[in-house]
Amino acid sequence: MNALVTEESRGPNDPTDWANVARLAATVALGVVLLAALIISEHSSGTMPVHWTMFITIAALVVVCERTPATWISLGTGNMITLLPMFSYALLLLGSPVSALGVALFGSLIHSSVRQYAWWVRLLNLARILISVAAAGLVLFAMGVRGSVVDPDQLPWRWSAGVVLAGVAILVLDTVISEISTSVRRHVSFVPQLRRVLLLRATAVGSLLSMAPIWVIGLKESFVLAPLLTITTLLVFVSTRRAHARAYEADHDPLTGLANRRTFSEQLMDACGGPGALSNGALLVMDLNGFKEVNDRLGHDAGDDVLKAFADRLRSCVPVNAFPARLGGDEFATLLTWSRGTGNIDSVVADLHARLSEPLTVQGFPLSVGVSIGVARLPEDGRTAAELFQAADIAMYRSKQLGTDVELYRAETGSIQTGRLGLLAELGSAIDKNQLRVDFQPQLSMRTGEVITVEALVRWQHPVYGTIAPNDFIGLAEQTDLIGPITDAVLRIATGGLMMTGHAHPRLAVNASVRNLQDPEFAANTLAVLAETGFPASRLELEVTENALITNGDRSRSTIAELRAAGVLVTVDGFGTGYASYQTLRTLSVDRVKIDRDFILRILHDDADRAIVESVITLSHTLGLEVIAEGIESNETWDVLADLGCDAAQGFGIAMPMSVTSLWSWINQWEREHLAPG
Repeated sequence: MNALVTEESRGPNDPTDWANVARLAATVALGVVLLAALIISEHSSGTMPVHWTMFITIAALVVVCERTPATWISLGTGNMITLLPMFSYALLLLGSPVSALGVALFGSLIHSSVRQYAWWVRLLNLARILISVAAAGLVLFAMGVRGSVVDPDQLPWRWSAGVVLAGVAILVLDTVISEISTSVRRHVSFVPQLRRVLLLRATAVGSLLSMAPIWVIGLKESFVLAPLLTITTLLVFVSTRRAHARAYEADHDPLTGLANRRTFSEQLMDACGGPGALSNGALLVMDLNGFKEVNDRLGHDAGDDVLKAFADRLRSCVPVNAFPARLGGDEFATLLTWSRGTGNIDSVVADLHARLSEPLTVQGFPLSVGVSIGVARLPEDGRTAAELFQAADIAMYRSKQLGTDVELYRAETGSIQTGRLGLLAELGSAIDKNQLRVDFQPQLSMRTGEVITVEALVRWQHPVYGTIAPNDFIGLAEQTDLIGPITDAVLRIATGGLMMTGHAHPRLAVNASVRNLQDPEFAANTLAVLAETGFPASRLELEVTENALITNGDRSRSTIAELRAAGVLVTVDGFGTGYASYQTLRTLSVDRVKIDRDFILRILHDDADRAIVESVITLSHTLGLEVIAEGIESNETWDVLADLGCDAAQGFGIAMPMSVTSLWSWINQWEREHLAPG
């Protein structure tokens, strides 16, 4: 059980958050006042006719739906839309508003119990239902509506107007008070929160509310129509849920639920000069330390759990009015609304770092993952989103460079704070200083279990940052001419290392980029390195992505043809993630296809991914190509791929990347244990 504090359990007890505490108290007080007014209004109206059969039927639906998560629409962490407003509206139209309110409050208690909300969240939800339904009931009384709207043979225009206004009251109040609840629960500013989700929530609640009169009228005609009403409501509900799920996914990171880079950039632009402009603010860019080691040693599932746990921690402990996000990989960011009178920024960020650095609970055990934080202040360090991002990024890389917890951007320090651009500048000298190293990961034949290929994986052993993963610098190098020398260096290190061992097998797989294939000298340079190290061209295999193959296709085809003529094999890497997969196989001469790990990781649980993998294997075999699957992390995955006829496998479940010395020890042990006669 994760021990992290969640949004639902964190109360509005921060002494600096008096605005949210005041909103909570005012909301509850308003609910009490409206409840008293509704009771008095109904009592003064005397006995009111109620259509009890329909009332009891819809009340039962309230209980069922509030207990059933399948009938809820999620708009983010802790922000749910249920069918309660719709059915409460229907109950109001059937007679006694006080009775309708009682059922609605009971439904809210059921929902809060299922969700296991903290007491104050339950109180806010009760106040939301109380205010919206009571206000709607008072609107009906004010418009002269007495009793069930289905009783008169012809509905008076005044009653019709009352019905419409009551629905609008529920829509507006439910939306506004729900976002008050969210702002209190998440410790964020109410106005920006309302602006972000106003249209999203209003359209969802409004579409469901429109079904309430239809239920009332339909059930009045005949209860035989109940199945049809259920189907119609289900269709509206499903379409609304899907639309809002797509809208939510477009704005949020699918793994952590935090805002994604695009949404965060929009928020930052608002803070720098848009509708939500800040007079003072601070941008924090955060990067996890040691995350690569977690992925390498524990696997990507554990890595994903670390990211989710860190995101939960970040969400739960950021200061008041902060806006956290995941920028990508293991990089996060937070925008702080800053007030000069609320304390020293150094102490606030230091406290945040201390809380973020506490061990995370991952898969039931504590795991420590450090974090480096770079801070840029608005407006001192930048007046645009781009300037702030650059400043915070530079500060964060300075934090990594110096090994400190937190660094504030300081423009006067100049060349020390170089950020990613500085990293790119150092990459050129890294080649000359022999800071690049190569690890190897074996690929096994799924028929014999033999190690048939080893993939060369480059690492940058930086004198200050330590080991830098390829994802952190290869993308930068591909934008420049550095990628050529890096590929040559990897090829030279890998082939030289394998030749020193004296082994005649296996093959060596090396990644090649778009710029490599576009270089007219790449094939000649590659063959020259092979001649220099004495590595046979027939044992070399180049892994290239689909996009690399189709970019300037004529040049790519020429390069590939020259290499294949010398005996070099070519593999399409990450097959299935590009835009012209089958066109690639049809127009280019390649030898192997490597199915992207994203498909392999879900093959046990996703029938669609399994069907895609099976079709790729079948098509590739028809074209005379071998198929390798990357991302094998379990015996079950191996067995499924073997049944589908896959030729080779690679992944952390087989072996982690390792040095050349460890590689041969691993291969010798593997052959003794798995390939020995008998």
